[in-house]
Amino acid sequence: MKRRKGKREQEPKPGLSEGWVRTFCILPVLLLLIGFNVFPLLASLVISFTEFDPIVDTEPVFIGLENYRVLLDDPRDEVWASFSRTAALVLVTVSLQTVIGYLIALQLRRRFFGQGVILSLLLIPMMLSPAIMATFWRYMLNEDFGLVNWLLGVQWNWNGTDIKSFWAVVLAEVWMWTPFMMLLSLAGLKSIPDPLYEAAEIDRASAWFRFRCITLPLSAPLVLLGVIFRVMDTFRLFDTAMVLNSDLEGQPTTFISVLLHSRGFGGSSSLGSPTALAYLLLIVAIALASLAVRYLDFIRSREA
Repeated sequence: MKRRKGKREQEPKPGLSEGWVRTFCILPVLLLLIGFNVFPLLASLVISFTEFDPIVDTEPVFIGLENYRVLLDDPRDEVWASFSRTAALVLVTVSLQTVIGYLIALQLRRRFFGQGVILSLLLIPMMLSPAIMATFWRYMLNEDFGLVNWLLGVQWNWNGTDIKSFWAVVLAEVWMWTPFMMLLSLAGLKSIPDPLYEAAEIDRASAWFRFRCITLPLSAPLVLLGVIFRVMDTFRLFDTAMVLNSDLEGQPTTFISVLLHSRGFGGSSSLGSPTALAYLLLIVAIALASLAVRYLDFIRSREA
């Protein structure tokens, strides 16, 4: 007697297989990504090796690594100065955002009345557009009617050519992105099991010991992840500095992205040099991202 075929043993129905369906769904998106990302990236890479003026109808002239050599051997050292300013901005702003955000998270880790309202209010700066936020701070730091000068009892020009313009950018960035670090720090603090603190209290451990041996080590991975994100994002800061100040070269707020804008839209008739500068910035960003990935892999291996 022939055995009857069950439902699972029935022959497959004719039609497209699951693999073909996945391919047809992914292929258009992949082509769009190549068209909008990979192609412009490769085209700009080619331009960085040429002398090309888009205004004048001429063919690009291949000059090899000359654009990169000129940038790295800049007699005014403006490129290296902009990298130094950017590094100083990253160090100061990310440090302040991390410390202040972590201290606020320590106060918010235990539930209390109105905690949700306070947390929502603290997150408002992070939800604003950077350009709108920078415009807000431009009025706050105005030399004549700014609230900051009124509170300090001074009449400083925060948007000039001295070092105060640098600290104006720092103030705006810390105000905007400290809630981001607070949120990640709070998530790290909330993930610590309560029995660890209960065991420490039974052993009569001091508050400093609990913080040093329990709170800080167990919340550090998420905090460090936020630091990595903020470092990479601050390194390519443009909108805040551009709104608070101009894009003239040599100012305390001429960071690498601002210098790139200045040379690409007015400082040079050729697109080759600004494009080469953009690729120098890309190389540094890739290096930072690689270090971040390696560090996260190291943290994951230690936890395993």
